[in-house]
Amino acid sequence: MHKNLNLNDINEGLHFLSLGGIGEIGANCYLYGCDGRWIMIDLGLSFADEKFPGVDLLVPKIDNIDSIEDKLEAIIISHGHEDHAGAVAFFANKIKCPVYATKFAMLLIENRLKEFSKVEGFSLIEINLNKRLSLKNFTLDFIPTTHSIPEPSAIVISTSYGSLLHTADWKIDQTPTLGSEFSKDKFEQIGNNGLLALIGDSTNANVPGKSQSENDVKEELVSIFSRFSNRIVVTCFSSNIARMKNIIHAAKKNKRKVALVGRSMKKNIEIAKKCGYFNDDDVFINEDEASYIPRENLVIICTGSQGEKRSALYRIAYNSHQHLHLESEDVVIFSSRDIPGNEKSINNLKNLLVRQRVEVVTADDDLVHVSGHGYAEEIKQMYSWTKPYISIPVHGEPMHLEAHKQLSNSSQVPFTKILENGKCLQIAPGEPKIVEKFETGKLIVEGKNLYDSDSSFIKERRKYSFEGLALISLIINDNDNTINKNIKITFKGLPEIDENEITNDFKLIFIESFIKLNNSQKSSDKIVSDLIKNNLKKIMKNSFQKKPEIEVHLIRS
Repeated sequence: MHKNLNLNDINEGLHFLSLGGIGEIGANCYLYGCDGRWIMIDLGLSFADEKFPGVDLLVPKIDNIDSIEDKLEAIIISHGHEDHAGAVAFFANKIKCPVYATKFAMLLIENRLKEFSKVEGFSLIEINLNKRLSLKNFTLDFIPTTHSIPEPSAIVISTSYGSLLHTADWKIDQTPTLGSEFSKDKFEQIGNNGLLALIGDSTNANVPGKSQSENDVKEELVSIFSRFSNRIVVTCFSSNIARMKNIIHAAKKNKRKVALVGRSMKKNIEIAKKCGYFNDDDVFINEDEASYIPRENLVIICTGSQGEKRSALYRIAYNSHQHLHLESEDVVIFSSRDIPGNEKSINNLKNLLVRQRVEVVTADDDLVHVSGHGYAEEIKQMYSWTKPYISIPVHGEPMHLEAHKQLSNSSQVPFTKILENGKCLQIAPGEPKIVEKFETGKLIVEGKNLYDSDSSFIKERRKYSFEGLALISLIINDNDNTINKNIKITFKGLPEIDENEITNDFKLIFIESFIKLNNSQKSSDKIVSDLIKNNLKKIMKNSFQKKPEIEVHLIRS
């Protein structure tokens, strides 16, 4: 490896570098380099966990592309899910190359760009899945697949060194609600022509067997709805247009009207209509109308399947929605999977519903959800068709990547490499090898702004959340450097503490140490503030075994 090497220095060979998406679920961002020219596939976001208090979303750091600004040919979006396309708008000012996406994904991105007022000057180009895309050192062909969003595709990347297959997210569904059935022919053709490397989805590599079809959910929902005589609420991902069509189908079969609730849900439906995925007779009633419909005649489709605190279901469950509320013996169907890291918030929401005597139905109870990702047998089937020389598992946590590696090994793939984000793999010429480790990481989303995940404010939040906060105000008289007796100490995020007792203890040891300072030291805010912190820390540690963050408000008058 070379010290201080940047992407601009990698000018020969075929390379692969992940900036996000390996060892994690979400934040997918993959770079391919061929003789000094580059393309990026996907630029997604991920959900933040408890390590980032008060933060909902993270995006990958992509500073590495700064050195190849004039050599980055294109960003290709494999499909419209947020973990593959959701970060584009956040980097609109940094992206200088065209972004290619199918119509549904393109309209999703365009909507987000409008929110950021970044549409003007941004090059967003629609992909025709039936046409080849030719770039300087790459030729791209798109293979429609099946997944839990419209218009997903695998991408064949042809180079002078050989062909690569980036599967993106996929499953084998022979009876999808939207789009054509999964076709193996083009994948078999890839294998017959010779495939250098497969870069593949690992999400369900550790799940044995084969996934079920979306059409199975369609038929099951009709039966499930018929069991209930009160209000039915179904929460699912707002991008799962096929699922919403199936919910509408089940509602019609059971003579129920459908209300859409949730901003992202409504926006995505409008996009789906523009793409022709809804008929004119798929009419939704508004939230105000829904409040007057008899319980037995209503189905509500809403956001909130991940327990998000600003979601429609959360507001309905906490009785803070303007028009809708739940009553005893209503039913809420979670027609989705739990994204890793969201289990606690989802369970909290389910427990609240149960306490209100609302029936909760999940995929553990009935067939209300099928995964959009292929299971182990499907992944093995893909290897039997494509016969790659190299396998690079992506899109998964370590346990998923390892399970994927075992599947590729059992499929007699000669070389399988589990990478880490930032490790640049030279695929060709010669045997595959790591040539460099680049710095990667995450940026915090706060509103429409991005901040480094190591920013001091997030460290402070983390400290406050674990240890609490002590605020101390102290006045020093400028004339003679004497201390005003009105010292005020306030605690936040700590058990009930006798603040007067702590204040008296602090006064004794602080004044004793303060009078030992010379006049120059007493005039230094930093020296005095450090002395205040050290003395208060001693008291807190000795009395409570706690180390709260201490904020000093020092006033000189």
